[in-house]
Amino acid sequence: MAVTNNEIYYQLQPYLLSRKNFYQILFSLFLEPNDEESLFHLGRLANFGDLKEFHDGGRILASFFEQLNSREKAHMEKEEYRRLFIGPGTLVAPPWESYFRSKERLLFEEWTLQIRALYHQFGLQFIRESNEPDDHLLLELEFMIYLLDLTLSASDTEKIQKLISIQIDFLTEHLTIWIPDFCKRVIDYTNSRLYFGAAMLLEDFLNYDLTSLLEVKEALVNV
Repeated sequence: MAVTNNEIYYQLQPYLLSRKNFYQILFSLFLEPNDEESLFHLGRLANFGDLKEFHDGGRILASFFEQLNSREKAHMEKEEYRRLFIGPGTLVAPPWESYFRSKERLLFEEWTLQIRALYHQFGLQFIRESNEPDDHLLLELEFMIYLLDLTLSASDTEKIQKLISIQIDFLTEHLTIWIPDFCKRVIDYTNSRLYFGAAMLLEDFLNYDLTSLLEVKEALVNV
């Protein structure tokens, strides 16, 4: 008996929701802490304890949030975030795809334009498109969350397959190409357990996500 669209939809929901939740956690980890409370909130929101049993990055993050007990400590992480990703001064780990894929370490290169075209394909536009590169880590993670929302709301198998293929392409052509170098920079140049653990988790999750998506795509083809 053939599997119906509704059956496929309901079978995929927990998997897609879990992926969305993980991308949202990664997005939050690499979002600048606006104040000390935002880090305390993130520690309460994300259950890193579940990760520490099978992932070193998860163990480091769980330990960090368990011991985050002062505003001074949270303020130090905010300062480290700015040193790594914002400046002033030379950035330790510039969070843009073009920087890591350009031989000259430049921004607004061809990869920026590829990402911009992809956003436009879905009717999206970075609000600061003319002034800042579109291939920032947070924007690319946010775009994956957007694609996941579209997939979660799609009930037609063909549309789900197409959206999953787009996510696979996005991972293989962009995220998994430059993120390993970015994460290595963070790991090599920070003493922060927060960003050390976050970088480990980000790289490993993207590789896992790509593998699982390829398996789902193959399963859908055989339905």
